[in-house]
Amino acid sequence: MDRIAIQILEDGWEHDARIMRRAVEILESRLRESAESRWAAAAFEINRIFNILEKAFERLCETFENHLEKTGRYHDTLIERVTLDLKGIRPAFLPVDAIRDVRELKGFRHLFRHAYDLDLDPVRITAAAENATRVVGHFDGWCQAFLRTVRSRYPDELGLG
Repeated sequence: MDRIAIQILEDGWEHDARIMRRAVEILESRLRESAESRWAAAAFEINRIFNILEKAFERLCETFENHLEKTGRYHDTLIERVTLDLKGIRPAFLPVDAIRDVRELKGFRHLFRHAYDLDLDPVRITAAAENATRVVGHFDGWCQAFLRTVRSRYPDELGLG
C-alpha cells in the first residue's frame, strides 16, 4: 500500500458512489411509475447497486491484500473480509451495524439473478429498495472513515509522516 494505491482506491470509490447514487435515482423513479414493469426495473437497479458495492469491496481487498479467491461462498466471504480489522494491513471497512443491510441486499440480488420462475413481490422489492437506498446513503461515510483511519494508522507508508 502506498499513496498512489490509496488515491486509486479513493477515486474508484468516488466513481462507484456516483454510479450507485444514480442507480438510486433511477430506482426511485421506477417505483413511482404505474406500469407493472416497474417492479422488474426496480429489481434490476437493486441488483446493480449490490454489484457496484461488491466491486467496491473487491477494490479494497485488491489494494491491501493483493488477491481475491472467487471460490465457494465468495460473496459471503467478501462481506466478512471487509468487516475485519487486519492488524498491520488495513482497518475494517464495513461497520458491524451495516452487515445485516449488506447481507439482505446480497440476498435480494441472489434471488433476482437465480430465480427463473418468479413473480416479483412488490412488498419485497419496496423493502429491498429502502435497504439499497440506506446502504448507498452510508457508503460515502464508510469510505471517508476508512480512509481517515488508514491515513492516521499508516502515515509513513503513505508518505505522510
